[in-house]
Amino acid sequence: MNIPLSLTFQLTRSCNLKCVYCSEPPGIASLKFEIMKEMIDKLAGMRRIIFSGGEPMQYKYFWEILEYSQGKFEKIVLSSNSCLIGRNEAARLKDLVDYIDVTVDGPRKQRNNIRGQYTQVMRGLMNISLENIPLSVICVYLPENKNAIQYIAQQGDMLNAIKVKTLTPIPKGRSVEIFDNFVTGNEINNLANCLAEEKARHGWQSRIIISDWMRIGKGPAILVEPDGRMVASPVWGVDGCIESFANLSQESAESAWQKFPYKKNHLNKYLERTMVVLD
Repeated sequence: MNIPLSLTFQLTRSCNLKCVYCSEPPGIASLKFEIMKEMIDKLAGMRRIIFSGGEPMQYKYFWEILEYSQGKFEKIVLSSNSCLIGRNEAARLKDLVDYIDVTVDGPRKQRNNIRGQYTQVMRGLMNISLENIPLSVICVYLPENKNAIQYIAQQGDMLNAIKVKTLTPIPKGRSVEIFDNFVTGNEINNLANCLAEEKARHGWQSRIIISDWMRIGKGPAILVEPDGRMVASPVWGVDGCIESFANLSQESAESAWQKFPYKKNHLNKYLERTMVVLD
């Protein structure tokens, strides 16, 4: 390998929501459109690219970037809050992405307390489903929604989601203000056992994946921030829980990959060797 298996490419840090646990708050300006395209060219051949934000659909050249990326990657993924996905947008996305990640975080009351805009998110999810775009439903494991994860799994099954993924928050961005004790070990095992029983009982078809960061290890995820900086995340004990290791606007993807210090954890995570997976 001379490039990563997967990374998250942040088009913008602008967003239409103000989530209480946001790990990627506003404050980083996006590079010029031509430089963004050059960085995408450097990553060509990678197995998967995830376009994210902020809210990536607020990026001025969002559609141009998706069209420009066609044929360059095995999988193109959109990580969106879905509020901006109407029927026309969903119909257009169908031919441009392999699947869409949407974070739900619970039924109306819990969702609105954590992220807001419950109705808009549900409309976006329905539009994605109506266009038969593969969907990944995500929730962040917080005290407010611990009892809602079964609801989210049921909702994912109703929408024919390919997977339902539970993440624990990391002490980065706004999450620093709510981060108390890291969730791992028995609590994650109990959650996995509960969801396995409910999956069997109700016949849920979606794969259920739980990220236990202690099991996964340091720095498996690679983020390209809107200014080109590449960071490994999460890296415990480091300011902001990230470790900067390269800048894609100034060097090749091969050079950046050689500098990346957490290759083993990266591979094990994205090959699901260290994830809790309920098929």
